[in-house]
Amino acid sequence: MRRFRWMTWIAFIAILSSPAAFAQFGRRAIQTHGGYAFHEENNLRGGFESGFGFSYPLGKRFSLSLEFSHWPATSKESFRKLHNGRMTVSPILICLQCEFLQNKFFFPYAFGGGAFVFARFKIGSYASIPEVKIEQKIEDGPGLYFGLGGRIAFSDALSFFCEVSYLRRMAPAKTIIRDMNLGTSTEEIVANLRTVFLKFGLKLFF
Repeated sequence: MRRFRWMTWIAFIAILSSPAAFAQFGRRAIQTHGGYAFHEENNLRGGFESGFGFSYPLGKRFSLSLEFSHWPATSKESFRKLHNGRMTVSPILICLQCEFLQNKFFFPYAFGGGAFVFARFKIGSYASIPEVKIEQKIEDGPGLYFGLGGRIAFSDALSFFCEVSYLRRMAPAKTIIRDMNLGTSTEEIVANLRTVFLKFGLKLFF
């Protein structure tokens, strides 16, 4: 009985969604989302990710989107990597999206494009003598961004969507050591910012 009830609800939503989704084709949209960022680097631990964006139709199946995203991460000290500390990552994402199916219950799509990634790192506690100060900086720069998603239309103007996406960015970074006796020295390192995201959000068409 419970299984039949779920099937009935799915069928009901599908009937409502088909004309609603059809009415959304070729329209501009704004969106907001929340999710979680999973860092590929084993000494980085991601956190809650949120953002918003805009999309503009380029045809019946294609659209161009601009998104702004933000999430915090914590770092655990590792050799020739980031020390203990906290990082914030805020990329700007530009993607081309292609929707595979239209006027169905579920609307899968793929997207891909580029990103410009802003990262700020604040070093935490470290073992050192008072005369030595350590600082680490991560350079901003470009990356690749792509993924898969799907959406369900609730009305002519509103859709729910879910995405799994991937950001590829190997960022040049520096460890700066300021010694009151020996002066300042700099060591070049690489911050692995490659990240997998699970996102859920709402899209408003107008």
